[in-house]
Amino acid sequence: MAYSGKIFAVTGGASGIGLATVKLLWSRGAALAVSDVNETTLEALEYLGGTAIGEYQTLSTTVVDVTKASQVEAWVASILKQHGKLDGAANVAGMSDSGGLLAEKSDYDFDFSVNLNLRGVFNCMRAELNSMCDGASIVNVSSAAGIRGMVGFSLYSAAKHGVNGLTKCAAKEYGPMGIRINAVCPGITHTPALDTPVAKPVVRSQVEATPLGRWAEPEEVASVIGFLLSDEATHVSGAIIPIDGGTFC
Repeated sequence: MAYSGKIFAVTGGASGIGLATVKLLWSRGAALAVSDVNETTLEALEYLGGTAIGEYQTLSTTVVDVTKASQVEAWVASILKQHGKLDGAANVAGMSDSGGLLAEKSDYDFDFSVNLNLRGVFNCMRAELNSMCDGASIVNVSSAAGIRGMVGFSLYSAAKHGVNGLTKCAAKEYGPMGIRINAVCPGITHTPALDTPVAKPVVRSQVEATPLGRWAEPEEVASVIGFLLSDEATHVSGAIIPIDGGTFC
């Protein structure tokens, strides 16, 4: 798969699945506009600009809080101003719950999870879809928790079920315009958020429940995102694709 001449937007691109997606698309010739809320890790990506393999391959980084519609819209507008188009987007930004039963959750917990994991995707999709035309593609990063219920992840699960709903409805609404929208649903994945003592018991139990006997690496999720953004997936739209090692099949 080659992406020469294409410009993609990636949110949450400074770590984990987002970073793996950035590296994959960049290695195959895409121009990239990358956003993240973490300015320090975002700046660390700028070295990629010196490794371009295509004549028109550029990389820009922007600090964006996806829960703020005005920031998202300004970022997407800047992409159009620089490149004149937007060929695709990977909406990766998100964060899991901290655990606990539903009745233990606070209003703050609810607002935080839904604003980041659902409203953030909505903000991005709205700005992106208003900037796309025939042949463009969006991939939303949902979660295995968006396919079924999981103990301790009620708010995250609710938000990710919502992401899947946005994905399916938008695929029907924008398919006639030639725009494809899909979602990937990773299971337990080796990201920085799980490299903590608090997360270890959860990680252990989920890995043990995975038929393949291990967690996914971010690059394995990124490869599916890359496929869905590519011209090799031109008849794939409205798909909700698990990447969970067979856990929920």
